[in-house]
Amino acid sequence: MKHLRTHLAPTPSSHAPSRGVSRHSRTKAIEPLKPATHSGEASDHYYRALLETSSTAILLLSPAFIILGWNRGAETASGWIAEEALGRNFVDLCLPTNAHDSFLSILAQAIEGKEVKGFKSPLRTRLGSQVILSWNITRVLGTGADVMGLMTIGTAVVPDTQVEEDLRLAHTRFHSAARRAQRAVEEERCRIARELRDEFGLALTGLKFDLARLGTALTRSRPRTGGEDLLGTIQSMSGSVDTLLASIRATASALRPAMLDDLGLLPALECLATTFEHRTGVRCVIDVVPELSSIALSSEVSAAFFPIAQELLTNVMRHAAASQVRMRLYHDCAMVRLEVTDNGKGITHERATTPQAFGFRGMQERASLLGGYFHIVGTSGIGTTAIASIPVAECLTS
Repeated sequence: MKHLRTHLAPTPSSHAPSRGVSRHSRTKAIEPLKPATHSGEASDHYYRALLETSSTAILLLSPAFIILGWNRGAETASGWIAEEALGRNFVDLCLPTNAHDSFLSILAQAIEGKEVKGFKSPLRTRLGSQVILSWNITRVLGTGADVMGLMTIGTAVVPDTQVEEDLRLAHTRFHSAARRAQRAVEEERCRIARELRDEFGLALTGLKFDLARLGTALTRSRPRTGGEDLLGTIQSMSGSVDTLLASIRATASALRPAMLDDLGLLPALECLATTFEHRTGVRCVIDVVPELSSIALSSEVSAAFFPIAQELLTNVMRHAAASQVRMRLYHDCAMVRLEVTDNGKGITHERATTPQAFGFRGMQERASLLGGYFHIVGTSGIGTTAIASIPVAECLTS
């Protein structure tokens, strides 16, 4: 018959021996679970079921520290199953020798009525290893206010060094997963941009040539009726194709500029600066240190710096009211930095840190995925400076 491990039996005398309790007496101490016949038995049933299913080590000790109750949490923490632990002296079974005195002192205080909370002590497992538990201990009184035993609840304590190591490993795994995800996003953007340029762009270009050839043939044939209307329709269709081609090129360039893959980051930034100047009339100069001009930056770094530059120039165009922008790409001993400075209104700290500043958060994430950082600061009436920094080791191609 299977017995409930956490049923609390009548407590043996405080003079009971610490060892040598017979199997018969141990088995008798753990009564089988009986069907509840009234509310008191029902409460006892639910109470014992709660103790049994708890993941925390919960023990009942006699005043002589004999184990009377031993739940599954105690089994997990110690490696001793209930049938092996019940009836044995807890101090001798589960405590290393150097912890006997301190734990016995705490148990004596609990018997006297002091409530013990957060007492940390090692627990010796069945395999001989040790785990640190934080103990809450309180005495259990009978109907005559006599001490029946001690209820001890032990919770595993994770050392600070282990917590730090777990956090470090979790951060490393998260960072690695986020970087793989970002790399997959960039590869997908590159694929879509290539399809737009190569397949849709070529198909529309071919359609435009067909329309031009059709218009030429129609002009030469000189139809008697409706010829001018057909030519007008062909010209309108050709104009629509031109508009669609321009839209596809713009979309493909926004996803992944072909120049970024074909020529690298520096020509792409120069093209970006020229385009920005032509569209806005705001003078945009770019300054690259000679050392970086001869270094091939990794595609991953280029894919981070270029959209950051795009986003910053877009913000200048929309909000800064600047008349001049300067982009610098330089490095020191540890970092390669992209700096964008304007002479506009100057961004406020509140605007840069607002939860709705998704663009700034995106730039921060791009830099941090490569071990770098991004920060932006503005001065009212003077302008704004934004800097994205990435470690030099990440910037070199493999």
